[in-house]
Amino acid sequence: MRWVIELENVHALYGHTCVLDVERLKIAAAERVFVVGRSGSGKTTMERLIKGGLRPSTGRVTVLGCDPTSRIPSERRAVQRRIAMIDQEFFLVPRQSVVANVLTGCLGRVSPWKSLLGWYPAYEWAKAEAILREVELDGLGNRRVERLSGGQRQRAAIARALMQDAEIILADEPISNLDPELAEAALGLLVDCVKRRGVTLVVNLHQPSLALQFASRLIGLSEGKVVYDGAPEGFTVDEAKLVYRGNRKHSQACEEVRHDEPAKAVGEKTPRPNLRLLRD
Repeated sequence: MRWVIELENVHALYGHTCVLDVERLKIAAAERVFVVGRSGSGKTTMERLIKGGLRPSTGRVTVLGCDPTSRIPSERRAVQRRIAMIDQEFFLVPRQSVVANVLTGCLGRVSPWKSLLGWYPAYEWAKAEAILREVELDGLGNRRVERLSGGQRQRAAIARALMQDAEIILADEPISNLDPELAEAALGLLVDCVKRRGVTLVVNLHQPSLALQFASRLIGLSEGKVVYDGAPEGFTVDEAKLVYRGNRKHSQACEEVRHDEPAKAVGEKTPRPNLRLLRD
C-alpha cells in the first residue's frame, strides 16, 4: 500500500488555541476519504495542512513523500502542482470563458508568458475539451462563467481540477452552494471521475448521508480530534453523536445515519435522503 498523505503528532494552533490534534493519520493512493464534522471541528485546517497553505505548529505532514511547506520554493511548488483544490466558492473567473478557466489547470505545465496570452498547446486544448465532455459541459466551452448555473459552475470547477492531472484532489465543502439534488449529482460526478483516474480524493462535508453514499473511508472530527476513522458502514448513530456533539442540529444529522439496508455501491439506485435536515 502506498501512503500519499501522512500526519504524525500534528498540532495546529491559532494563537493559543489548538484547532487540530492528530496523533497519526495515513491516507493511501486512490482512497476516497470523506471528512465530516461540525463547523470548527478542524476539517478546513486539515486540508490547509495537506495543501501546504499552513505549517503545523508541531509534528510532521508528508504529502507524496514531500513536505508541502518546504522552505525551498522549487520543492514546494513541485508538490503543490500535484495537489488540486475544489473550493466551496469555486474561484472561477466570471468574465472568462469556461474553457479558459479549465485551461488554468495546466498552468504548471505551460510557460507563464504563453498562458497570459492564451497560447496553450493544441494538445492542452484537446484535453480541456475532452474533460468538458466528461463533466457534461460539452458545447459550453465558449460561454462566460457568469452565465452558468450553479451546478454548471461546480462542474467547471471539477473540470479545472481534472485538467491539473493532480494525484490528489482536495474538496472543501464543494456542494455547500448547491441544492440537494444538484449536490448529490455533483458528488457522484466527481467520484466517478477520480475513480477512472485512480486519484486520491479528500472531501470535507457537513452532510453525513452523502459521505456514507460516496466514501470508501470516513473520518469524523470533533473539536480537532479524530473520533472516527473507518469504513462508512461502521459509522453508526452512536458514532455520529460523537462527531456532532454540541451541535444544535446534531440530532437531525444523526437521524440520517442508518444502516437498516446494505450499503449501495456508487452508481446504484439509492433512496434520496432528506438532505434539507442537514443544511446549515
